Amino acid sequence: MAGRTMNAATIAPLVPDAEAPAIERPCYRVYEHAITLEGIKLRPGVWHHSQNLDKSTGEYLPFDEWLCGPLHVEAVTRNEGQDGDYGRLLRLRNADHRELIWAMPNELLAGKPDTILSVLLSMGLDVDYQRRAKICQYIAAQYPKDRVIAATSTGWHTQSLFIMPRQNIGKGKAIFQSDAANVDDFRRGGTLEGWQANIGALCEGNPLLLLSVCASLAGPLLYHVQRQGGGFHIVGDSSTGKSSAILAGASVWGHGEDFKRTWRATGNGLEGIASQRNDTLLALDEIGEADPREIGAVVYAMANGTGKARASRNGSARAAKRWRVMLFSSGELGLSALMAEGGKRSRAGQEIRLMDIPARRTYGAWDSLHGMGGGREFSDAIQRASVTHYGHAGPEFIRKLLEDGNQDQLPTLLATLCNLYPTTNGQESRAAERFALVALAGELAIGFGILPLPTGAVRNAMLELFEVWRAGRGQGPSEDRQILRAVADFIARHGDTRFSSADDPQGEARDRAGYWEDNPSGRLYLFNRPGLEDAAKGYDLGRVVLALDSVGAVAKKDTGKQQALKRLPDGTRQRLYFIDPAKLEPES
Repeated sequence: MAGRTMNAATIAPLVPDAEAPAIERPCYRVYEHAITLEGIKLRPGVWHHSQNLDKSTGEYLPFDEWLCGPLHVEAVTRNEGQDGDYGRLLRLRNADHRELIWAMPNELLAGKPDTILSVLLSMGLDVDYQRRAKICQYIAAQYPKDRVIAATSTGWHTQSLFIMPRQNIGKGKAIFQSDAANVDDFRRGGTLEGWQANIGALCEGNPLLLLSVCASLAGPLLYHVQRQGGGFHIVGDSSTGKSSAILAGASVWGHGEDFKRTWRATGNGLEGIASQRNDTLLALDEIGEADPREIGAVVYAMANGTGKARASRNGSARAAKRWRVMLFSSGELGLSALMAEGGKRSRAGQEIRLMDIPARRTYGAWDSLHGMGGGREFSDAIQRASVTHYGHAGPEFIRKLLEDGNQDQLPTLLATLCNLYPTTNGQESRAAERFALVALAGELAIGFGILPLPTGAVRNAMLELFEVWRAGRGQGPSEDRQILRAVADFIARHGDTRFSSADDPQGEARDRAGYWEDNPSGRLYLFNRPGLEDAAKGYDLGRVVLALDSVGAVAKKDTGKQQALKRLPDGTRQRLYFIDPAKLEPES
């Protein structure tokens, strides 16, 4: 700038810091930008303005404390009934100058400050460590006039509003309220078009991949058809593509790997995850990592949508967690086989709530490789796509469902699809309804332009998988088959040690379960009551006899009885159950 004279007119004047309005101490103030108060420059954030006594003069002197970065208490949150779920809607600016919000439950104020501070620190709020406890005091001291409806779970809040941690879909005002602000697994990456090309299009000709993706889309329909959850368990050898199918379903709502969970969790932990997945998908990989002794109870809880009842600190009952989810699982063992490892017997209700589907297709879990070299390459492509393009299909399905405006017709559409499934008993009907629900979601997604497949593709695939499930399960109620198998196994194990000939009632028999006798059609086993109860542990004796009689295994009985009176050579008379083991194998 040589040869040039600088004067006042060519110098840009400095903009002074804003002056803070007068305050009445003590009070809290939040400053978004640097400000000058009573001649002192203050940094942005939450300040506590108070007074300290000067012991030497006896005067009260101003005292200003910086607590944290900008943190506003915007509104009071509460449920629609205005009788619970109260909280504070917090808005903060973090260390990277991003605006974030957190609907914080008021009940956290009843505990230690660490609970709240850990969340705020994880969100990136700058905090004065020495004064961190005063941040909770500041929050508790704020009473904003604005009110916001709090939603304590994801999913449908009303018939026209779907709540997600960081977005709402539909009409209505509410905000997701949670103990933590970073529980959002419903993240997005890539594009919907990328997902359609790399996962959606590959579903064609692959029933198990369709099952995974459409079961994920079926989660939001549970609310409208008023059904509980339940799901499918893909069973097959290692490295067949089961986990890839799980990732494909998870990618409908979020990052494939992050949205997926494993069975290696306690029942309480899975309750928390299920409540965060309400009205969507609970994807669980590797059932072999679950505790065989607990898995049955966990399946009931996940499908029924109700957590354990727990007591609060004062002994009163706390509100149990609730959810509706479609469950999609995988493992090398089926549910009944895993429970048997823990000495448990699976119940029909458990088997219907989580149905075993074999992963024995043409190429592991797949039927069509879409030009790829093999099943491994196809699985790898699905895995890559699930972490590249994700989190778009599910929310888009919700938007299209709301735009369509025919939610009231969904129960009728479901009933129509159910009529396509051949069933012979109530258990098969319940299973058919779940396959039909998946088919309904898939066909809607095709109509909405989300799944790039021809109309009818999902409906036909689900009918095929239902027949696969039905053939693997066998005919008749599940309890009957389990009872028949248990009695047959008991005879195979103990026929020579716990029974003796009815012609020699004094013959050796350890812990006698009854006798045997030969007749022209083969050997019959004459069970005493304790013996038959032992053979089918866990089932009511009347239910056991009903199952045996349904296949003609009760070879002889007196009028009005399920037993027959047997006179033994020593003159004693006993009522025994005459069981023909040849009838215990159910027809395939």
